[in-house]
Amino acid sequence: MNKHRWILCGFALCISLPGVAQAPAPAQLADEHRVETEVARGLTYTHIRRRTPQGEPWSIHVLEMDRRERSLALRAIAGTGVEEEMQRALPSEMGARAGALAVVNGDYDLPQPYFGISDGFSVTSSRLWTTGQPTRPVMAVLASGEPVIAVPEVRIELKTGGKSGGKTINIGAVNKPFGSPHGSEPRIFTREFRGALKSEAPFHAVAIGGLRPVLPLSVDSVVRGVVERVVDATQELPLGRNTLVVAQRAAPLELKVGDTVELRIEVRIAGRREVRDAIGGFPILVQGGQPKMEGTPGEYLARRHPRTAACYNAGKIIFVVVDGRQPQLSVGMTLEELAELMVSLGCTVAMNTDGGGSSVIAVALPDEAGAQHAAPRPRESRGELQIINSPSDGQERGRGNAWVVLRRR
Repeated sequence: MNKHRWILCGFALCISLPGVAQAPAPAQLADEHRVETEVARGLTYTHIRRRTPQGEPWSIHVLEMDRRERSLALRAIAGTGVEEEMQRALPSEMGARAGALAVVNGDYDLPQPYFGISDGFSVTSSRLWTTGQPTRPVMAVLASGEPVIAVPEVRIELKTGGKSGGKTINIGAVNKPFGSPHGSEPRIFTREFRGALKSEAPFHAVAIGGLRPVLPLSVDSVVRGVVERVVDATQELPLGRNTLVVAQRAAPLELKVGDTVELRIEVRIAGRREVRDAIGGFPILVQGGQPKMEGTPGEYLARRHPRTAACYNAGKIIFVVVDGRQPQLSVGMTLEELAELMVSLGCTVAMNTDGGGSSVIAVALPDEAGAQHAAPRPRESRGELQIINSPSDGQERGRGNAWVVLRRR
């Protein structure tokens, strides 16, 4: 049975209104209001309203998933187009297609014309979509179901045989456009990037076909193939459905048509293998249960904004969305304020993800609870999912990836 509880707090008094199966109330602050709803066994959504030290409003949305609940699974999901290329999609639509109980927006993406391509490291069901900046962290879920937040260690090497045998080429990025800050080494591109690789400056490339196994790429995999085409000093190259393109601007690649190649991908996060799902963010906010920021955000990112964050502890995985840029509803948080909030929720390790107009959370609320979570403007819905925060754009923004909570089958 779905459980629903109100907790109202005034300046010196908290009153718990009767509901179904009352649980001990979490620690309260003065002038705080909480509404807690059991979405499914082991999955709880709580809406918190409280005031900043200056008396301004905060509207906070907390999704808590019990790590021990075997009926639930946390997965990453990617926005894709008709040809499986990475593109923006509404998180609520991604969640609805997956039959999710809840969905929370994921990572930052790149500027136009590369909307939908994550700025960070993106993996869904062991499928490697794109690698990230070398110092950017991710939240990952291992094949065992264990969550990990850390900077991934990614090693990708292309070894050659045939006429060009004996060479090893270090690959700096997968599906990241030229000019983005992901290293100067050669890059690999697949059809998930776009229909063609384009560049304002000339680049050099080789196309590798006859792939075994066929695409898509997976973490901790070995792919073998044959160089089918060598192209020098071009500004556009089509990307085939089952073809790897290795490209760089600096100089022609020392590969020839007919060369056999072996691509090795190794991924470790906090020394762990078998990464099943991963979505990036920045910066790390909490370590060892204490506020400890890792990474130096720019001035703009450091200001108060709507926020999305992810964390875990020994018993739970927790997602938080904080509304912002709406002075009558919620003013948003600085990263320091967000870190303090995550600690107060019991997080051992926490990471900031994409915020601002991208912050969105949609939940399949039980019917009797929906009215208690009314937003200040009409909420959108996708099937059973309802957007329960107040996106600062006035509507949901498309994202390149998202986290979904599913019923395990």
